[in-house]
Amino acid sequence: MATMSRTNTSSSAQFDSKQHLNSYIITVIFFLSLSSISFGYTGAIIATTLTQPSFHKHMKLDTNPNATALISAINGLFYTGGAIGSFLAGWTSSRYGRKWSAVVGNVIILVAGGCLTASVNPAMFIVFRFFCGVGAFQLLASIPLWLAEVAPPKMRGIVTDCHAVMMLLGYTIACYVGVGFYFDSGENQWRGPIGMQMVFPTIVLCGLYWMPESPRFLLSKGRAEEAWRVVRRMHSNPNDPVAEFAKREFYQMRKQIDLDNTFATSYLGIFKDKSLRKRAVMTIFLEFCLMSSGILVILNYGSIIWRNMGFDTVQVLNFQGGFQLTGFVFNVVAMLFVDRVKRNWLMVVGFVSCATVMSCHAALQKYYVASTERGGLIADATMIFLFQTVYSLFLDGPTFFYIAEIWPSHVRSQGFAIGMATLSLTAMLWLEVAPQAFEDVGWKLYLAFVAIPIVGAITIALYFPDTHQKPLEEIAALFGDADRVAVYQRELDSSHMPLDVIEQSIPNLTATSSGGVETGDSTTKSDGADEIEKI
Repeated sequence: MATMSRTNTSSSAQFDSKQHLNSYIITVIFFLSLSSISFGYTGAIIATTLTQPSFHKHMKLDTNPNATALISAINGLFYTGGAIGSFLAGWTSSRYGRKWSAVVGNVIILVAGGCLTASVNPAMFIVFRFFCGVGAFQLLASIPLWLAEVAPPKMRGIVTDCHAVMMLLGYTIACYVGVGFYFDSGENQWRGPIGMQMVFPTIVLCGLYWMPESPRFLLSKGRAEEAWRVVRRMHSNPNDPVAEFAKREFYQMRKQIDLDNTFATSYLGIFKDKSLRKRAVMTIFLEFCLMSSGILVILNYGSIIWRNMGFDTVQVLNFQGGFQLTGFVFNVVAMLFVDRVKRNWLMVVGFVSCATVMSCHAALQKYYVASTERGGLIADATMIFLFQTVYSLFLDGPTFFYIAEIWPSHVRSQGFAIGMATLSLTAMLWLEVAPQAFEDVGWKLYLAFVAIPIVGAITIALYFPDTHQKPLEEIAALFGDADRVAVYQRELDSSHMPLDVIEQSIPNLTATSSGGVETGDSTTKSDGADEIEKI
């Protein structure tokens, strides 16, 4: 292999400045995030469906004495399927890759969505709502992981937050589609919004073939040449004509994954290893606290909450749409600062803020929910929207990128599956309990959504390490595993490791007289990604 030497050195600051989002990776991030819309729409459409009078009439929920139990099952079985889908994603992501895991999730949503649309009774609806949960959480446990692994370290929070933004966009679309179909006459008006959940999986499946696989997965399977082509194209930068950042990042990835592969383990092995067990406990604890903030109860049972406050059906539908639109807007705002704030303190502020707002909501529910005092009801509605605001600003993103960051590459898909399964099972717990709890204890249910986040904030402040802007390959050191870090980014500076040494780890790399890089049978010019061979 020919190598290319460099006589002039660059500082770490210069190396870091070469982290770059080019047009290719932006396109990839956007397209992958369309699956996040699929998850959001599939998860949220039930909220507006349960508000549709035609659905209640068709499923006889307006006369069935077991209507509350059936509604709980419709929501609960979705998240039961979610737990299965999370672990299915952990297996498919690890064995076949992030791309194939996304294919499986979208196919399941597409097929189950069609059957759900054709449901003729509550039993059929509940069964295929379960399969929708399997597919949706297959995506939830795959897409943020995929995004985190293709993102440059200093932009990983922003890139992974695209999942939360697009997920909220899916929620918002679902709500406003529900509003639109409410004004459609006919006994099957509820089928239209349900059927539209097949749109985004269809779009994604038509384009996934052209999406790059995670280079970390490719390296873990010994496919180094493919991994290099992906990394080179993702980090193509006119200001980095010799692809220095891509080469140094690839070198760190390859060395780390070669080391990590010697530690490959199972789910049982995770709980036997002290360091991995700590990560598992942190993952389970964080996801439990996040889902015990009350966010999914408000999302899925908004029709009950808003009706109990005295609003009519049209107002309820618009409130639900506004609630999700608020989440979408403030998730976009969060992208401006998530990579500027320490991860642990971001979550602490979020939990404390959510608990504070939820306590105000509980107090207002106690005194005004059954009253005609319009001022109190407006104040309570404001608290619900403020809750969505602070959750979106501080907690929606960490739900995904913090979990992806703390796990090493050889068990990242399994660790992420543990997180999403915990999310699903916790959501199932609250969604099964909530309808009956609203009837039995009313506003007191919200006190749990105050206490648990406070415990979460204290625990995170004391025990959770900050991972922001750290390469995924170096985070093991934060857990006392310095011996499991193959190479640190500071060692990749040219003053420590010349570029020609780095290049020896890159397959089929040859120098060109123009400073371009030839990989395999295609030549990469120094001025951009558009001239790199199709991956």
